[in-house]
Amino acid sequence: MGLQFSRVAASFIVQVPRPVLEQHMVASPGVVGEELARQVALYAQQNSLGYYPALDYFLEHGGVDPELINAVESMTWLVTALVREEIKTRLRPVFSNIRFESIQTLAYTMPTVRPGQNNTLLRLAEHFTPDRVKVAIIATSIRHRDTPETAVKMAERMIWRWLHEHFEKIEITHTRYLPPNEDEAIT
Repeated sequence: MGLQFSRVAASFIVQVPRPVLEQHMVASPGVVGEELARQVALYAQQNSLGYYPALDYFLEHGGVDPELINAVESMTWLVTALVREEIKTRLRPVFSNIRFESIQTLAYTMPTVRPGQNNTLLRLAEHFTPDRVKVAIIATSIRHRDTPETAVKMAERMIWRWLHEHFEKIEITHTRYLPPNEDEAIT
């Protein structure tokens, strides 16, 4: 049996440890997340919204201190750069190629918490703290011909194994096998 390129698309969420963030940042991401949560909750209450908008909403409509949004943008830039570098460094020995499809802090996604839920302010603060990053990659390895299921399970194990000690948390949210191109077989 020959070898082939095995490609798996994987999405996962990582949380950068606080000591790493404190080493690289002047302000505390937790303090920024708490203040953002307070201002977003107040805006939603004053405007009778049944949801909490994503940060992009406030860029267009105001309602949150612009300096606070600037702080989140700066922190986001640094956090995503740290995560990208850590993933490349840690997964380089395991996969022959890693291609980033997307990388985004969860602070810029729509909060899943709604007004009136338990611990709303705490959950909003966790959401808006720029320490969690959603990553989508395509990981390629050179392997003996595997079933798609085996390739996916192997990729999941390797991602978790090589990253879990370097992040506060890692949650693999989705994986799928990508069929090889005809010209990718190695004989």
